[in-house]
Amino acid sequence: MRLRALCLLLIALAAIGAGTAHAAGTTSVYQVWFQRGGKLWLAKREQPSTAAPARAAVHAMLSGPTTAESGAGVVTAVPSGSALNALSIAGGTATVDLSAEYAAAATPAAVWMRLGQLTYTLTQFGTVDRVMLRVSGRAVSRLAGIAVPQPMTRADFRSLQPAITVWNPQIGSTLQGSVRVSGDADVFGGHVHVRILNQAGIAVAARSVTASCTPGCRGGFTVLVPFTVPADQLGTIVVSDDDTDGNGVPQHRVRVPVVLLA
Repeated sequence: MRLRALCLLLIALAAIGAGTAHAAGTTSVYQVWFQRGGKLWLAKREQPSTAAPARAAVHAMLSGPTTAESGAGVVTAVPSGSALNALSIAGGTATVDLSAEYAAAATPAAVWMRLGQLTYTLTQFGTVDRVMLRVSGRAVSRLAGIAVPQPMTRADFRSLQPAITVWNPQIGSTLQGSVRVSGDADVFGGHVHVRILNQAGIAVAARSVTASCTPGCRGGFTVLVPFTVPADQLGTIVVSDDDTDGNGVPQHRVRVPVVLLA
């Protein structure tokens, strides 16, 4: 299992390196939302600068997780073969037209996640507050038997967003010396704890930070965590909140597999 994980991460690192070399000039960096552990999962994509980042983000979402992300349990609720027909943005509304495959039958939870992925991916942009969905050119009120809010906003899918979201580092990142861990959280007291685990699962570094908005709201956080390891190895970034139940386990925890360099 550990050898398989290492192979997956090495594949991801090769892809990351190739992308960086190709995008030596100005780049576009944007969010793509998938699913992990029954909740929405934030992924980062980077490409040479594009004048249509919203379109690029939707294409990336439809393409699904990378090999490294899939190896870490990231999946997509978007049906295979789904394609973007058209996308326009006006007055804060993104009107997106997807192919018939997007309407494929699934469980209610999977359909709702499918809609959540699309809505979160598009509403990351300052010009988009809401999403109107079309399938094969037609506005839809139901998708695979599930009522579709028209328009859709992030508020419709809040229950799918995890208490802690990590923007950096991403799954498969290669880290050396230190890592800046950033994201947002809606946790008790805004207390966020970061640990770096080596391949044996032993913490080699730890830092804590308070999210920018507390209590009862989602706030951003960022903290620089220095670390050292004696040899290159698999590692894990663990981001969690307080153990509010007193049972020795944080209420919320996110694990991001990475590669640690000596």
